Amino acid sequence: VYKDHIGEMVTGTVEKADDRSVSVNIGRTVVELTRHEMIGDEFFKVGEPIKVYIQEVKEAEQEGKPSHGPQIEVTRSSEGFLKRLFEEEIHEIYDGTVVIKGIAREAGVRSKVAVASTNEDVDATGACIGPSGSRIQKIVSQLGNGKDKEKIDIIAYSDNPGLYIAESLRPAQVLGVALSPVDPA
Repeated sequence: VYKDHIGEMVTGTVEKADDRSVSVNIGRTVVELTRHEMIGDEFFKVGEPIKVYIQEVKEAEQEGKPSHGPQIEVTRSSEGFLKRLFEEEIHEIYDGTVVIKGIAREAGVRSKVAVASTNEDVDATGACIGPSGSRIQKIVSQLGNGKDKEKIDIIAYSDNPGLYIAESLRPAQVLGVALSPVDPA
């Protein structure tokens, strides 16, 4: 059933939580969210709603033991999870006016999201940040409940590699970008 939902975000309920993992009921089944797939030092309580991203569905492989059915891998630390949050919170991304061109993420620490607009009247970075940062704050508030909040930088995508690299290095002040020619061989 969940093979058709790879790459989607689902909301479940925490059934069990300990230091190593969290068991999440996502409707028809219970999945395990390991510490590695969580964001930073976040923690959950039993009964709490939780959003998870379905990363992979694979056949169970156990040595000499009967299979317990397919294994559903879920995560909160992937780029896909962040992309789905942006689609939920920013209607310009959902309707295709603003396109996410790339995401680089160190979950729980910092993410960089490159965006471009398909309509020249719409500022892609401004649409993602929102008035007084309200839209981006809604997304940040959903990224872990630990003491340190993940920082998200919205950068303008450019087809010019030099400009794109300079923009992606912000807030650092870029003095210049030297591109090496690519050897076609």
